[in-house]
Amino acid sequence: MLSKKYLAYLFLAAAFEPSASLRADDFRVEDPATKAVAEPKVTVRYNIPYSDVVESSLKADIYQPDSDGSDPNALYPGIVMIHGGAWIAGDKSYDAVHARKFAAQGYVVMVINYRLAPTHKHPAQIDDCFEAIRWLVSNSETYGVDSERIGVWGYSAGGHLAALVATNPRSGIPRVKACVAGGAPCDLRLIPDDSALLTGFLGGTRQQIPEIYEAASPVHHVSEDDPPMLLFHGEADRLVPITFSLGMRKRLEDKRVDCEFLPLAKKSHIMAFVDRRAIEQSIVFFDRHLKNVPIKNDSDGEPSK
Repeated sequence: MLSKKYLAYLFLAAAFEPSASLRADDFRVEDPATKAVAEPKVTVRYNIPYSDVVESSLKADIYQPDSDGSDPNALYPGIVMIHGGAWIAGDKSYDAVHARKFAAQGYVVMVINYRLAPTHKHPAQIDDCFEAIRWLVSNSETYGVDSERIGVWGYSAGGHLAALVATNPRSGIPRVKACVAGGAPCDLRLIPDDSALLTGFLGGTRQQIPEIYEAASPVHHVSEDDPPMLLFHGEADRLVPITFSLGMRKRLEDKRVDCEFLPLAKKSHIMAFVDRRAIEQSIVFFDRHLKNVPIKNDSDGEPSK
């Protein structure tokens, strides 16, 4: 369920920039007790366990397009969606609006909770993301997912994890075919040597454990065989400066990885998250790489479906 505090926060953000942000009527508090909520084009199944670890059972919400009945055996591309929260906070419900929009466009979206720092330090979070991918592929028939067309989407800390999934694959886990990372700190080596900012997540300062900061940085793992990536970032983001995405973009381009970059003028960290253009461009990007939908140009020369 979207918390009242978080819902109010998103409403406030939308009120400041209504033309570029999600509309107020895009938000609806959902009741997990119903387990399955039918809406036009989308069915949601809440709190599906996808991993049992010693400390807790990890759960996901599954957003499915409602079939029109013309092809009962239709399979949809799958997207694993990863919430933000500085690796220490957050919940799958934060991405509910995004997940609904993606599902309405023909994707099965698995929005996950993952273990949080400081109780669980790196690599627990990325371990859970890989387990979610494994689980989705293993249960692809149940949820109508094409296991050969899996993508990953994340914002902020979730964007970092999504990029790490894409650039540092694991043996035995199917590799994602496309990745969208928004507002993502892709190079943790940019953190000052003596900063304690990420000690709860990584276990020490960069001065103390430089090898961990490097290993946890998606930019460090970029290679020529990485899947296509879309990076979007607010130009006015002071929490995670756009420098992080610019460095990742350069590294991807140097390695000749298919990369798209969407800078969002005057957008802060939270405003980039709720920016309508970022959501729409994410869908266009996945359509291109998971559905083979060609990209058209509108009258302004901007990509469109």
